[in-house]
Amino acid sequence: MVFLNNKILTERRSFFAHRFSMQKSVRQTLLMGTLLLATFVSTTLLSSMSQAATTADQWLIRFADAMYSYHYSGVLVYSREGQLDTVELSHDVSEAGEEARLSYLDGIPREFLQRGNQITQKISGETVASDRIHGRNPSGRFSGGLEQVKKYYQLQLKGQSRVVGRPSVVVEIIPRDNQRLGYRLWLDKESALLLKSVTLDPLSRELETFQFTSFAFTQRDKPLKKSDDKAAMPAASLPWLPEGFEVYMVKESVPVSETHLANMFSLSDGISTFSVFVEPLRADSLKEGVHQYGATVVVVRKVLNDNLAQMVTVVGEIPLHTARKVADAF
Repeated sequence: MVFLNNKILTERRSFFAHRFSMQKSVRQTLLMGTLLLATFVSTTLLSSMSQAATTADQWLIRFADAMYSYHYSGVLVYSREGQLDTVELSHDVSEAGEEARLSYLDGIPREFLQRGNQITQKISGETVASDRIHGRNPSGRFSGGLEQVKKYYQLQLKGQSRVVGRPSVVVEIIPRDNQRLGYRLWLDKESALLLKSVTLDPLSRELETFQFTSFAFTQRDKPLKKSDDKAAMPAASLPWLPEGFEVYMVKESVPVSETHLANMFSLSDGISTFSVFVEPLRADSLKEGVHQYGATVVVVRKVLNDNLAQMVTVVGEIPLHTARKVADAF
């Protein structure tokens, strides 16, 4: 997944937690559908200035501004682990908030809708999940500003290319350590909107790719004013976190199955995000193990502290060894 700031990325962590009470194909659909919205929907304010971009920093500033300056739509493909999905996406922003619609074009009809802070998933026309977006600047993309991001990532301009017949520039986001993933972005040269993204592991191997195969956009007469949420971070901490990651949202008693509730902690370093679910250990709890779906990893671990048995699940876009270390610290 790329580093775009999306207000529903954290909700896909919660929906992913439902995966063990659903048929596998359905639960993966919910995860990947919300992930796609997370990739191509909104960004956080980086800067109020609009300028001709000549550096990677300037292109990312243009990219952040573009989400409030254009309506766009198209068909894109999502590839990971040899699997390919085709989806149709439209996105707009108004004074009332964001509106986005993502529909799978293959297999069972599946659709994801966002209207303001409400996100809804439908399968064959039937609503299967719906929730509201909560918390401060959900997903934390660029939440600390560009200078904060640059403490943990190098930003490089990698030249020019073409995607879906349009001239583009390539920006690479390179981690300064092995505790986070890297990203390569193709931005439309005219609008600075995202045309393609590749997520890279610490060895620069491709984990997943998003790419438009058809793309259209229209410019607004007047760009919308962007909000800059200055709300305080939650007063919460975890036993161990990689440097730079902070808790930006805490939700108690999140439903993770039909009968289970968990406390959820969402974390970000300004680009990469992950969530931790902590719940009491039960006879029907999940089995310990690790899973990976493209760039998203899942680590499930049982822990015993002060005679209290708990289940810890780490879900997010971080390297597997990082997720394991977060879980093992409990």
